Amino acid sequence: MGLAELVAGLGMLGASGWAVVQLWRGNQNPGDTSSIMALVYAAVGLPIALAGLKAAWPQPDDALELAEKAAGTLAGKVRKTEGRQLRALVGGDQERLTLTFTRRPYDRARGEGPEQGQLKGNGPSAGPDYPDIATYYQSCTKPRLVITGAPGAGKTVLSVELVRELIKRRKPDGPVPVRVSLAEWDTKVPLEKLLIDHVIKAGISEERATWILEHQLVLPVLDGLDEMDPGLTDGDGNPVRGPDGRQLPDPQAPRALAALKVLNEYGAVVAEQPLILMCRTDHYNGLPVTERLCHAVGIDIDPISYVQIQAHLTVLFEHDPRWRAFLDALPARWSDPQYGAVLRETLTTPWWLFLVKTVYDRSGDPSELFTCTTTQALRDRLLSLFIPAVVDSGATRYDAERVRRWLSTIACHLQNRPVAVERIHQHQLWPIAGEHHVRYLDAAAAGLLFLLLLLPVPLLTGIWSPELIGLISLGAVLMAWKAAGQAGDFPPCVPWGRVFSEATLLLLITGLPPAFVLAALGGLVSLPAALLFSGIGWDWFVTFIPTLIIFWSVWMGTIILEGSGISQAFTSMYPTDVNTAVRWRYVFRGDLLIGCLMFIAAGISTMTAWWVMSFSNTLTITSVPGLDIAAVGLLAVSARWVMVFGGGRRHLVFLLCLQGQLPRRLGRFLKWSHQVGLLRTSGGAYQFRHREFQQWLAATSPAGHGIT
Repeated sequence: MGLAELVAGLGMLGASGWAVVQLWRGNQNPGDTSSIMALVYAAVGLPIALAGLKAAWPQPDDALELAEKAAGTLAGKVRKTEGRQLRALVGGDQERLTLTFTRRPYDRARGEGPEQGQLKGNGPSAGPDYPDIATYYQSCTKPRLVITGAPGAGKTVLSVELVRELIKRRKPDGPVPVRVSLAEWDTKVPLEKLLIDHVIKAGISEERATWILEHQLVLPVLDGLDEMDPGLTDGDGNPVRGPDGRQLPDPQAPRALAALKVLNEYGAVVAEQPLILMCRTDHYNGLPVTERLCHAVGIDIDPISYVQIQAHLTVLFEHDPRWRAFLDALPARWSDPQYGAVLRETLTTPWWLFLVKTVYDRSGDPSELFTCTTTQALRDRLLSLFIPAVVDSGATRYDAERVRRWLSTIACHLQNRPVAVERIHQHQLWPIAGEHHVRYLDAAAAGLLFLLLLLPVPLLTGIWSPELIGLISLGAVLMAWKAAGQAGDFPPCVPWGRVFSEATLLLLITGLPPAFVLAALGGLVSLPAALLFSGIGWDWFVTFIPTLIIFWSVWMGTIILEGSGISQAFTSMYPTDVNTAVRWRYVFRGDLLIGCLMFIAAGISTMTAWWVMSFSNTLTITSVPGLDIAAVGLLAVSARWVMVFGGGRRHLVFLLCLQGQLPRRLGRFLKWSHQVGLLRTSGGAYQFRHREFQQWLAATSPAGHGIT
């Protein structure tokens, strides 16, 4: 039995019992009798209506068919999202290299697969013995695949292409590949819950998302196992770096090992549970063999060969004198015992080769790379020129210096969090402006908003008693204290098209009836309570019962409204690209819409509880002024609204505190950065184009910049 059925049943029993007592006592006129019977009919009709609604709702027998239809909808959304992601990753580079991969050495409970494969680019194929990535996966003896590669080897592009190709080949009853980031996954949360939440964010209802998972219609493509834990440190907490300057992976990696333990137990028959996992080669090789993904085939992305690099750059820049000189000198430099290793360690990965092409596409001399004597110096040179090259490549309102400063601020903020993360959510960037500053100013704003909402009470009643002023002031202090402790979760986000939509209707249907029933139940409870306290001589408390019941009814009604529909109707219905969807005027609109709905629920609760209590001969409800009752209801709903919903308010405070650290129109800047290739998207959040780019921005930023 659900909460709605329980509340409706209690309301029916309470109303029926109270009606029997009243009719037994007699002395009612026809109008009183009609009112009593109307209440009974309403209480009895509510469970019947709920039963009818439940009967009309899709039943478990229909779940498979509905899940397959929902999976088809999900596949279409994923296809569009991954298409945008691929365009952002590739950019204007129309000449894509062919990537090859080789089967990894067997780990544990191995599966069988071809020895090698490819992701074909615009150039020549690697050969007939190299199947494409989707064909490779489908030809494996077990549907579990591990993809590893060096930093910048092309794992993300490979996974995007794999997802897109699998969707093209998908049958109506086949699973939908969905890319999910593991970086911020709390392994205490079940994997099924993580996947359901991801499907919901793609625009599928929670119930249908659950059906999709129950019928195994999701193929998880899990990225970021190597991002779950910080790197290896020495006894003093300093990073331990390898010969190439990168921080070495931690072989203990507690979160990654916990994730692998969950994955190795996922599914009724683990060996038959489809799963794709991606990780950096050195991180995965550093983990104990006994803890790696079992019942899986592993592949490792190969470095780009010198022949591929030479042919690729020749096709792109054959008629450019700057590049012609570079290509003429490249063979000798490549084999040079002193400088060759620097070039080989850098240019053989797609990421660094992409940077070389981007940086020197329009200006500059690529031959200056030959002067770099270390791998780190060469990479620092390319990274320092990346933002200026992107800014110069097209008309934009931003200059390179400000873009670098803003991105460095964000990178430093991410790097200095308790657990370094890579996902950029707008609503979580507010600590950049000074965590204490934003918290305290937001607390002050919450208290002020509470005072403004309750200002009509003394104005309408004409009562400015010390007790009333003290009560309102205490409420403002409590609201400020509550706001100061909020962390800033996803705020409700409501475009105009969803104000008058199924989501709002769902919120009204699921939230308002329980609020009505709870208010009626509160009124019913007050009737015997009034008799009891009157019988023992507590008449002073009897006069307080109406106020207490009104406050309780409104408070519980708004809680029911909040819990029954808001998370499903708005917060959980974000598109996959959350940051594109979350425009802050939508956040303010969401706060206002939810506030209006909460005030409607408060009005219904107040009138219902007042009406039920009016049947009592003990409660002197008619002696309580209507404005006083309204004031109590306003106090409850104002407190609840200010406590729960403040995304727009906190963002406004965040903007006022920025002081130039980030652009005022932050969403527009992040969207532009994504469009030009400085950022990418993953799991509904922005990320820097590459982790090394983020780390370089944080390392070259002034110490402590943006952190308080």
